[in-house]
Amino acid sequence: MLYFLYTEQSPALRAGIKRIAKESLKDQPLDAFNFVKFDGNNSLVQEVVDECNSIALGYDKKVVSLENCYFLLKNKGKNKLEADQDYKCFINYLKNPNKDTDLIISVNSLDINEKSEIVSILKEKAKVIASKENTETEWKAFVKGYFKDKLHVEIDNDAAIEVADRTVMDQELFINNAKKLALYTDHIKYEDVVLMVSRPLDDQTYLMSNLLLEKKNAQALALFRDLRVNNVEPVTIISLLANQFRLLSQISYLIRKGKSVDDIAKELNIKSGRVYAISKQVPLIGTKKLNEVIDDLYYLDLQIKSGAVDRFYAFELFILEFKTR
Repeated sequence: MLYFLYTEQSPALRAGIKRIAKESLKDQPLDAFNFVKFDGNNSLVQEVVDECNSIALGYDKKVVSLENCYFLLKNKGKNKLEADQDYKCFINYLKNPNKDTDLIISVNSLDINEKSEIVSILKEKAKVIASKENTETEWKAFVKGYFKDKLHVEIDNDAAIEVADRTVMDQELFINNAKKLALYTDHIKYEDVVLMVSRPLDDQTYLMSNLLLEKKNAQALALFRDLRVNNVEPVTIISLLANQFRLLSQISYLIRKGKSVDDIAKELNIKSGRVYAISKQVPLIGTKKLNEVIDDLYYLDLQIKSGAVDRFYAFELFILEFKTR
């Protein structure tokens, strides 16, 4: 089975991938043998095809998730892998997929290239799931109403706003945390949310990149060890960090071209506030070093996935050796 997911809402995309994987594998626990993830920014499509055609060790079926498919966007930008991509191989697989593998293809945007042959095949052969992002106002209204109408508990305004921010428009994540809060108290205050609801991983990764750029390597290491306690895998953090530094590189380039914050936000299809915050990081690292960091993360991800290095030791070493110049 083929699935094609595209939305501007990152949490909804992650939740959708996880939901499909669980439904596909039924009662089987997700592990590295039956659920394999690829980052489209760092993986060749022919590698994904090889994985889809390989046998799931110990299982009758497996799920492969190919995320961040830049090559499906109208403006796909530059990617160092592009020259090596074997799209013909990928297209042939999509036309005749392995019945023992469910392939989930996803992109974090609604601006897909409708003229792409791959997109055309996916719309014909795959189950397509697309959704627009809720506005912040709509999301916060939903959060407030859920506590009142569904759980019948009282929540302070600042607490509701904090829950909304920490669950980042991920409905499944929100509902799980809302039920937990409702069991904890029937009058939810801000400090209850801080105690009971974890900050989203994207925020933690952004904080880690800030700490590294500010040469606070020891604090970045402590943050990683906290995340490790919560069973967050290094490859997940590596992917998010790579995306963060890649965005920093794009913003740095556009600033040098004389673009304004609003122009950059429009071109990259992100919020102006995010561009402004990341632009403050630009003077902290040189352009050459930034490109080296992105390459280092790519090869670190490759080494970990191939089993060449211990994933925890290798990532801790990356943090300790990180330099901005």
